[in-house]
Amino acid sequence: MDPLNGIAAFARVVDSGSFSAAAHRLGLSKSAVSAHVQRLEQRLGIRLLNRTTRRLSMTEAGAAYYRHCARILAEAEAAEQEASALQREPRGTLRISAPDSFGWMHVAPAVPEFLRRYPDLSVDIALSPTHVSLVDEGLDLAIRIGALEDSPLVVRKLAPSRLVACAAPAYLTKHEAPREPGDLAKHNCLCTSLLPWGDEWRLTGKIGEVRVTVGGSFRSNNAEMLRVAALDGIGIALLPTWAVAEPLRTGALRRVLDAWEPPASTIYAVYPSNRLMSMKVRAFVDHLARCIGRAPYWDEGL
Repeated sequence: MDPLNGIAAFARVVDSGSFSAAAHRLGLSKSAVSAHVQRLEQRLGIRLLNRTTRRLSMTEAGAAYYRHCARILAEAEAAEQEASALQREPRGTLRISAPDSFGWMHVAPAVPEFLRRYPDLSVDIALSPTHVSLVDEGLDLAIRIGALEDSPLVVRKLAPSRLVACAAPAYLTKHEAPREPGDLAKHNCLCTSLLPWGDEWRLTGKIGEVRVTVGGSFRSNNAEMLRVAALDGIGIALLPTWAVAEPLRTGALRRVLDAWEPPASTIYAVYPSNRLMSMKVRAFVDHLARCIGRAPYWDEGL
């Protein structure tokens, strides 16, 4: 006898309050349900139910055993749902939070193909310069860059986020390009709260890490605004390659301090730690990872 048959019969009798109701829920005859429970009791060597003509109740051993049975059946049901979900198409609304500049430049372009592939899905993207609570905002998924706080969220790495110091040729024509990190103190640097270390720029070379406090006439918490300011020749910017790859390739921006590397960070997808991860979340994270590539497409040729 399959022990799950006895467990299911016993649990349904307890849940339903009678053998007749349990038989109806299981699609079996009353005698079949009774036989399953009796064989289970015989196998265990204990009585699980007190049966009288008027009422049905669990024994002390039955109550303890029922708690385990309920968990087993819940796990079995979850396993069936997960296996079944693999065969279903994602549907519904997928709510995503993303950093404003990265979301606009690299998440949004991935959406049209995703929607064409999954016509039963709709996407709602909220762009924000700060981390928002997935639970409080009713979000399914967030794209985040940089260090993550400890949390129960599931984390998947999507790509590295490399920084580069750069300036427009017009700026470098008027101001001699810095040769050492310390030279940055003499330049108009575009400052931002996007960097975890603020205005203390950090660069690593052959002699190790050097920290330089910078300042300038322009500040923003938006990578696109900093890129525009750099392209207009206002000053030197320390920006992620995902924001300035194209102007670096065309020469509209030039890298400075080539021998020095700023600290890199990581781009992540984070989502609630649900054992039965939503198919729409899985589908989008996989799609975005494919769009970005193993080596980020924006870093090609840099």
